[in-house]
Amino acid sequence: MKKLIVLMAIAGLFVASMAVPAEAQKKKKKKPAKIERTVEFDYVCPCVGLFQLGGATGGNPNIGGGVLQPAAGELYLTATATDATGMAVPVDIQQDTDGDGQNDAVGSFCGETASPILINEGLEIRVFVGLPVTCPQPAVLAGGTITFTLSNMP
Repeated sequence: MKKLIVLMAIAGLFVASMAVPAEAQKKKKKKPAKIERTVEFDYVCPCVGLFQLGGATGGNPNIGGGVLQPAAGELYLTATATDATGMAVPVDIQQDTDGDGQNDAVGSFCGETASPILINEGLEIRVFVGLPVTCPQPAVLAGGTITFTLSNMP
């Protein structure tokens, strides 16, 4: 009887030793890590009309807007805007997506992004502050800060 138990134990160990290498070969795919970069952007106002639009594409880029350059792999943008007046800050995000030299709408928000905005990798992000289309009520802004978070995942 003892021999039978010893033989069964040896057979069990042999079977178990064959199963372990098979399990070791099954590698779990690693989930890519979320990489984030935070950029603070200061703007000054008044931020209204064509004056504001011209400020974001050249000249003085901090008057009512400006430009951010995304790094390689940055595909999503979230942001929070705070103005000295305490009013909700309307912000439009644009890029030249078709290469014609004109700004194309990518997204907009009022004070804070509700969800990540998908941006085009490698294209400069043009920020426009003060356009009334994104907030329910027009704002008279004094200047403030927008904190952007750029990431590779939403």
